[in-house]
Amino acid sequence: MSTSTAVTPLQDTQKSILSLLLSLSPLYFLVTARSKLGLDGLHVGLLQVLLLLVLRAGLDLLPSGLRRKPASAPAPVVVVKAAPPATAQAPSPRTRDEMVGTGDKVTRAEKQRTKRRRIKAAPAPVPPPVFPADKLDETVANFLHITAPAFLPHVEATPTTSIPSAPLAEWKSTYQGDNVEVLQHPKLGSLFGICATFPDVPIRQLFQVLQDIGSRSQWDSMSEGADEIERFEVEGRKGNCLHMRMKGMAMVKAKDLVLLSVASKLPMADDTTSEAGKPVADKLQIFAATTSVDHPRVPPTPAYNRMQLSVSGFLIEEVGAGGSKIVQITDLSGLGSWIPGAVLRTITQTMLPKSLIKLGATAAAVTDFTADFPPPTLGARAPPPVPAAAHDDGAEASDDDASSAYDSDGSSSSSSSTSPTTPPSTDLVTSSGSPSSPSSPAASRDVHFLLAQLRSITSRLAALETMVAAPNAGGAPPRRGPWYALGMGSRASSSSPQRKLTGAGAAGASETGTALLGPGTLGALATLGSAAAAAVAVAAVAAWGKQRR
Repeated sequence: MSTSTAVTPLQDTQKSILSLLLSLSPLYFLVTARSKLGLDGLHVGLLQVLLLLVLRAGLDLLPSGLRRKPASAPAPVVVVKAAPPATAQAPSPRTRDEMVGTGDKVTRAEKQRTKRRRIKAAPAPVPPPVFPADKLDETVANFLHITAPAFLPHVEATPTTSIPSAPLAEWKSTYQGDNVEVLQHPKLGSLFGICATFPDVPIRQLFQVLQDIGSRSQWDSMSEGADEIERFEVEGRKGNCLHMRMKGMAMVKAKDLVLLSVASKLPMADDTTSEAGKPVADKLQIFAATTSVDHPRVPPTPAYNRMQLSVSGFLIEEVGAGGSKIVQITDLSGLGSWIPGAVLRTITQTMLPKSLIKLGATAAAVTDFTADFPPPTLGARAPPPVPAAAHDDGAEASDDDASSAYDSDGSSSSSSSTSPTTPPSTDLVTSSGSPSSPSSPAASRDVHFLLAQLRSITSRLAALETMVAAPNAGGAPPRRGPWYALGMGSRASSSSPQRKLTGAGAAGASETGTALLGPGTLGALATLGSAAAAAVAVAAVAAWGKQRR
């Protein structure tokens, strides 16, 4: 390696020297012809350098076969000394035992090292939700604080908004039209509620259109487009995060919003989750509380001004038979305090009412329902997850119940049966595995379930044998054996306690076969089959558990 490294710079140096000598050879001709060609000293030098570079590059293009190969270093001579001949001696018994024991240990160690273990990768931890339950409750509390403060006792969070509390009944009306009304908050002039009534649109269809974020631009004239970022459920609270883009207008640049929306249903008197002493609604009312949030998937862009909404959303309710009403809460303070009043009136009295009218027409044509309806009831929480220990205890309790039921059935059947059956022993579960490697809880549950099923089958067979061994009603002669048979059409010897099998039709039917089993034989076979099946099942589960470990 060192020889080749030293030869390479030597060859490059030789090429450079050779190219320099070759470039100096035409120097005489250039100097003599300088006056004829009109060249000065600078041009002659430039031609000399150019010729040097061309010759140097040409030497690199020479075939490798024409180059002289460097002599390789001689290979080192390794002198191997012959070992002196050893006298063959028979090993002593003790030495032989030690060698065998050592070889076994080495073999076991090599097997342990080379054995591949199937290690199950641990499941990745579930990432925490982007919006915790406290944030969702806070959003709902702020919305109810300005629309229906009477239902705040159903929410665990406390309102954090600075907007004064006022129910919708106290908002003042600023505009009324055909099935359209504009309300304004009594204390905050930039907070509006646009109301629209649809006598022929059911609330289910209206809720479906509001939950379909992709169709927002079809009925909202101020929306340029909307996309759903994610949909989630946190401890029984359902919500989604969406990105809305609003069109620009005169003196107002296009804006976008990242909104967190939480939908719920106000509790009613017939709800099982409603608590006593808390207010309830007299009809179906659904709301969606919305507020501005930051989401890592949607950073701000120069094309839009990011708009912030403190409180917004909608409230829908049933009206009459098959009708609905919507109140859209809109905070226009994000447009800027310098916006003229004429622009605000255009938005609240013209653009937003027209959008709600289009919303009703879109909802009336809905036929595909994909949204969950109704949403979770306000204040209802998902039950806490049951720990694994509780599942194991419940499984063991059910197994104990099955065992006790089997014992009672087995004792009653054995007292009346001619051949009592013995249930499979539960010691098979513990004998299949070693004490140092106990089976997993899942494997134990599987074994208990299999044993319970086998016990049930065995007890049913014993009860069936007891039932058919009793004499028939109607004065039939006593039977000397069970009525069932395994070999139909075969003959039985006269000395065996067997009887001919007749059909289940009327009296006098022809004989169809003979019974080949004596009393108690089927019970013994059932017992042996159950024990064998239990042993096979336990062995399979134990092998599966060892493979998992």
